[in-house]
Amino acid sequence: MMTPTEESAGPAGTAGPEFTGVTDRDHRDHHDLEIDVPKEGQEKDEKIENTPELPPRRIMLLVMLSMFQGYASMVGPLQSAYKHELGISHGTDAAHAFTQAAVGVHYGKLIARLGHNVVFACLSPWARVVIAMIFMFVGVLIPPVLVFTLGWHWVGSVFIAYMLSGLGLGIFEVTFLSVITPLGKATKSWAIIGCPSGFATINILGLTLSSFGVPVVSLYWYIVACLPLGLAIFLKHAPRGKTELKTANFGVSLCQARQWMPSMVPFFAAQFLSHFAMENWPAVFYMFHPPKVPLFNPKSDEHLMKWGQFFAITYIFIFLGDSISRRIAIYLKTPSLRKRLACLGLAMAMIVVGLYLESLAIAIIIPIAIFMIFWGNGTIYGLTANHVDKEVPAEHNLASYSFWCFIGDLGAVLGGILVENTHDLFCRGHEGPFEC
Repeated sequence: MMTPTEESAGPAGTAGPEFTGVTDRDHRDHHDLEIDVPKEGQEKDEKIENTPELPPRRIMLLVMLSMFQGYASMVGPLQSAYKHELGISHGTDAAHAFTQAAVGVHYGKLIARLGHNVVFACLSPWARVVIAMIFMFVGVLIPPVLVFTLGWHWVGSVFIAYMLSGLGLGIFEVTFLSVITPLGKATKSWAIIGCPSGFATINILGLTLSSFGVPVVSLYWYIVACLPLGLAIFLKHAPRGKTELKTANFGVSLCQARQWMPSMVPFFAAQFLSHFAMENWPAVFYMFHPPKVPLFNPKSDEHLMKWGQFFAITYIFIFLGDSISRRIAIYLKTPSLRKRLACLGLAMAMIVVGLYLESLAIAIIIPIAIFMIFWGNGTIYGLTANHVDKEVPAEHNLASYSFWCFIGDLGAVLGGILVENTHDLFCRGHEGPFEC
């Protein structure tokens, strides 16, 4: 069965022509197909009929934006503000406990990626998205209510808040992409921009506003207010019932893994690397101490920039790298698996180079390094969405996204656990008045 996103010859949610292993190709381009994933008992050279692209529903971007604003509160400046509000100083036992509790968001995602297929097996992907957004809402509500308002300074609140939010995000990301697949590739390409946009809203605009005296707790309340709005948009516009993508039982998808998993393995590896690099980013964030950042020489007190301005600029580079690359990658002309893998390899190479540049601990090149890492991540995200639409049978769409995100979360957990180790490694020989 073809994915409804591009391949089906009938209306969304109905079966298209029989899957042949040759995807998204017409007779003119058939010669360019270099590597294929054959399906047993089917002819590799059977042509398939192209269908008109569905018009995009750009408003679905706001659904993902509302969720990833919540995620941004746990891995950027708001995490640092949360830590400060709890009265925790760097290098103390409490700081170590906070770091490990903050990894709870990644544990939550890791558990939810595959666990939702068991715990919520009786529910449709549409219903799971609703549950996921409720989890995120409760998790994001804990810091502004219990800590900033009521003054409950217990580090355990970090684990509870981050675990709940992680569970919500883990369920949401795989099920949301599956649910909106019948809306077409154009809608999906807009929706995935919600991820970097959510981070940009909090880490660029939010950081700028806080530098002008806006209380940090106001940003938390803004995130809390956006989640019900995002849920309302999803309830109104997401496919449901006859138009909802029909997915196989998770156990059935596992039994038929030979149909879809082999070609996904390189994308699993890329996802692991990109999530390790992204979630290890706080190691660099904690290298520079307010109020200033030394741009060229860690040991010098010259050529300084305000801490808030420096990281606002850095997050602009993150947003540009992640968002532009996603749009390019999902529409990239990759008619063969070989070409997709070549692009995937380039994306992974950019991440590795970005990590190396971070290790130099020179502030002026940090925005370039982080741009490369997030460009690689966005490319991997877009290429994977492109690949799943072209190569994975529609009924295994949810299982493929679940495994892909699960592997990524393994990398995220490792990156989060090693934040302090990476910080210490990068800081060797770079100690200064405002660094390390």
